[in-house]
Amino acid sequence: MASEPVQPDDPARIFYERSFAAQLERDGGVASLSRAALEAGNHRYSAVYEYLRDNPGKHALEMGYGGNGVVENLAPGCSRYEIVDIVDRLAREGRPDNLAIHVANLDHRFPFEDARFDVVIAMMVIEHLYDPFHAFAEVARVARPGARLFVNLPNVGSIRCRIDLLRGKLPVTSAANWFEQREWDGGHLHYFTVDTVRRLAEASGLKLLEVRAVGAMPALKRLRPSLLCHEITYVLEK
Repeated sequence: MASEPVQPDDPARIFYERSFAAQLERDGGVASLSRAALEAGNHRYSAVYEYLRDNPGKHALEMGYGGNGVVENLAPGCSRYEIVDIVDRLAREGRPDNLAIHVANLDHRFPFEDARFDVVIAMMVIEHLYDPFHAFAEVARVARPGARLFVNLPNVGSIRCRIDLLRGKLPVTSAANWFEQREWDGGHLHYFTVDTVRRLAEASGLKLLEVRAVGAMPALKRLRPSLLCHEITYVLEK
């Protein structure tokens, strides 16, 4: 299925082009990621890395460009690695032979046929989209039966957010300097808890296999992720 062109006046495109331009000015837009960080087990991409390492040759889709380091570490083990983003963030970079880039607005129907991918990856993406019900339904639609899906989301039920609310402060689910960057909570449009993600998954015909703690002290966070995790990678199966 061909991707519908993103219109120049699309509000989401304008926002993320401006955001990416600011990122380029700050750090060159190069997001690095070491193999050691992935193998430590508590990075947001660790669950994806482990699965693709142990199950080579998969056809994978990543929603949103996760950075050069993600492509370097994940794409080589896949038969094909496709990225869909509203901004082509790899336009100036060399691309592996098995990498394909699609420019599309994920608030619309995804530009892929049904049951196309063995693996679908959405790391800190769905909270940026207008309609989480649509996003989960589309993720399920483009995944093959038995596919593995990795969805990383901030957890507004974390103790950090609860304390902020008790203090009368806005719970922050993105970078602490979001206001200075003029991106309201980093562009996050929705808040999630473990329970709401489970309900969204079930409504889309997906089974929640694992709630994966991200960040420091993962062993402690695993005791009660709904309270102790500020960020979670959800491992799902179609």
